[in-house]
Amino acid sequence: MAFANPFSKDSDVHYKNLKTYRVLTLLSFLFSMIVNLYYSAAIPFVKHSIHSTWSQSDAHPTPFTINHIFVAIFWVYLWLNQAGYIWHLYASSEDLRKTASGVGSHFIVFNILQGIWAFLWVNGHFWWSEAVLVLNFVQQCSLYFRQPTTPRYIHMSAVSLPIVWLFFAVLWNGAVMVHCHDLACRIVANVAVWGIAVYAGFFLMVYQDYSIGFGTAFLAAGLGVAQFFTKLFALQWIFAFTIMSLVFVATLLTISPAGERIKSTDRERAPLLQEA
Repeated sequence: MAFANPFSKDSDVHYKNLKTYRVLTLLSFLFSMIVNLYYSAAIPFVKHSIHSTWSQSDAHPTPFTINHIFVAIFWVYLWLNQAGYIWHLYASSEDLRKTASGVGSHFIVFNILQGIWAFLWVNGHFWWSEAVLVLNFVQQCSLYFRQPTTPRYIHMSAVSLPIVWLFFAVLWNGAVMVHCHDLACRIVANVAVWGIAVYAGFFLMVYQDYSIGFGTAFLAAGLGVAQFFTKLFALQWIFAFTIMSLVFVATLLTISPAGERIKSTDRERAPLLQEA
């Protein structure tokens, strides 16, 4: 069956290809998970050196390196949410199946590109891995801005949490790519890190998206922990924890009763206010 435009906003177009989406979403999910787990645990040969995802990170410390434990927890949580998303493609409710299939193409692309990034990262192809991350970030943003009102069970697994990861990964991989070690680069990083607060603040103010708020605060905490133990970027861990605190408090205010009253005036723009 022809796909027409696989990235169309029309959910009917995607629903006609539901069987195909069921297969491809599962395969892309397994591909991403297996590849990332393998490169996290295994030690593939890379020319004359050996690296895993984590050892590659340790070999290239930067002002945007995130603590491995925080990254692992984030990804386990994301995978659990993605498994729930795939389950909704088999739900008895036609509305649930149709809504889930509406973001299927982006879900598939995200997982495929994530697996490709892992391969490029451990093999030290940082320019190519950065290009893959940027491409993935752009396609996820296009999904978010075209369909900002997807229900919670879809939004977190296929839209918001992937965007959070990609934003941090672009900074992390990019810092490795440009060999950010000298004083000048650290100063630039001390300024650039505040872009995390601006990024989270945008989604909190415009879309009242608390999943991006909490996800950003969590990875910002991971950034702070990693920089604290690195002890090379004295200001970076202070800034990271400050950003984590600001974003966390702003997110709590967004979901507070007062925030709910504000959001009620523009409810159609809040992606997580629609219940599954």
